Parts: sequence; C-alpha cells; structure tokens
Amino acid sequence: MSTVFDAELAVSTPRSTKRAVLRFNLLATAAAAAATEALTGVVRLSGVHLAVGNPGGDAGSVVPVNVGACTVTVVLVMVFGTVLATAVNRFANRPARTYQVTAAVLVALSLIAPLTAAATSAATKLTLIAAHLLAAVIVIPIVTRCLARADRPVA
Repeated sequence: MSTVFDAELAVSTPRSTKRAVLRFNLLATAAAAAATEALTGVVRLSGVHLAVGNPGGDAGSVVPVNVGACTVTVVLVMVFGTVLATAVNRFANRPARTYQVTAAVLVALSLIAPLTAAATSAATKLTLIAAHLLAAVIVIPIVTRCLARADRPVA
C-alpha cells in the first residue's frame, strides 16, 4: 500500500506582509504613472490636443488633460487599489487570483468613463483608454506577484 504525499498542501505559505503589499503598490503606482504620462506626452507631441468632458455631460464640461493629470489619477486610484490589495491579502484564500479578477473587472468598468465622455475627440478617447489599459498591465502583475506568495492551495 502506498501513500501519496502532496507537499504543496502540507506547506503553509505565509501571507505577504502589509509592508510588502504597500511597497509593491508604491512601485506599481510609480511605474504606471510614469508610463501613462509618457504615453500622453507622446500623443501631445504628435499634435493631438487632449481634452475630456464629463461622462454624459455637455460640451461645457470639457477640460484639458494637462501634464500630470495621469499621475494624479493613478495615485488616487492606487490609494483605493492598495486598500483593496491589503484587504484581499488579509481575507481571501487565494489573494493573487482574487485581486487579479477584481482588478480586471474594475479596469473594464473604468473604460466606461472615457467611452461616454461628452464632446471628447476620438483621439482623446483612444488615448485615455490606452492609458487605462497601460496602467492596468503594469499594476496588476506587480501587485499580483506580491500577493501570489500568499496564495494557499485549496484542499
């Protein structure tokens, strides 16, 4: 008679610390802010005037997307993202997977704003959508990698 021993189930993987989650989120924030600012900078240099209106608003709500706007937005969103990552790390059985799915859904929802922005050029909408997706492809893997250390196999 033989007994099968599954080492993955026998070893308890420790959770990432709050400090590690914060450090990875700060790294992700800085990288995403720099990348989105670079993207919008290149678009501006190509001659596109970036201006966006309120979703569902009128032409009077249009404001320019100034240098630094992406950085401010990324930082504000990542405050919420850090709270989310910390909570998922604390309460989820599979923190990395839970964060990854939740973040992907939130990214998809975030695309509603540029798509429905009033009196906004197609070039600006495409730029904003590209900036959202660029930030997501930077942030989600970095934070997920931190949380992956905390994933526990489901028995």
